[in-house]
Amino acid sequence: MWTNRSRLIFVSCLLIAGLILTQMGMYALHLLFGRELSFNILQLCNSWLRSLGFLKTSYFLGGLVLYTFAMCLWLLGKQLYLSQQMYRKLLRDQTNLSSVQSMYKLDVPGAADIHLVSSTKPMAFTMGYLKPRIFMTTGLLQLLDKNEIQAVIYHERQHQQSADPLKTLILSLCASVFWYIPLLKWMLHHYKIAREIVADQYAIQQLGSSVELGSALLKLVKRGTVFTMPFTYASFADTSVNYRINQILDPQAKISFKPPITSTLISLQIIVLITILFVFNLF
Repeated sequence: MWTNRSRLIFVSCLLIAGLILTQMGMYALHLLFGRELSFNILQLCNSWLRSLGFLKTSYFLGGLVLYTFAMCLWLLGKQLYLSQQMYRKLLRDQTNLSSVQSMYKLDVPGAADIHLVSSTKPMAFTMGYLKPRIFMTTGLLQLLDKNEIQAVIYHERQHQQSADPLKTLILSLCASVFWYIPLLKWMLHHYKIAREIVADQYAIQQLGSSVELGSALLKLVKRGTVFTMPFTYASFADTSVNYRINQILDPQAKISFKPPITSTLISLQIIVLITILFVFNLF
């Protein structure tokens, strides 16, 4: 259920953003090359408003298109730069995992490929967009026992296998660039919740029990160790902890995913307006 829910949110967000980007791209081609393109909502709006006397509409629409593509490039470049800088720093602080693995007798597939970082902060996260990698800190190993560490590794393994950092990055870009569609921000927030619950369920399935995962979360909550970084990643304990604990304690409990009325109405009005103009332009 949670996998399907996260997939639905992801696809819906892409469809909304893709529709707007397509129209902006077609309008940009019209401005740059003077091509008469049909099925273009922004060009139709421009012509309609100019006929009503708003002669500077083209400047506004051109600015909106320029802003959108500039923000996409800026935010994407910033994320890639910050993640690369952090990756280099983590590799400099990397320590040997083999001795720790033998000490804890970790029986997790691929545990030898996990990057162990020397830090007192108890953290576990997956970063990287094309080749996501799992990082853990020595502080986390000191805080948790063997079974809890295994639960954390399985949790992060699910994030790695599903390429969650890349998908979260895409949704973050959509929510930031198209800020005037508040539903996208809601989608981003609930997508993160859904993916964390999916990763928890995978860890529980692999271990056959939810005890280890729940105790690991509770230890981190008691320590108050919630760390955020300025780039997109998938962490074990910095997203929707309350939702996850509730789901672990009662797997049958239903979590409401109803979007807020105001944000939904505003977003729907924008989407419906675009759709109506699109259909009108067809005929």
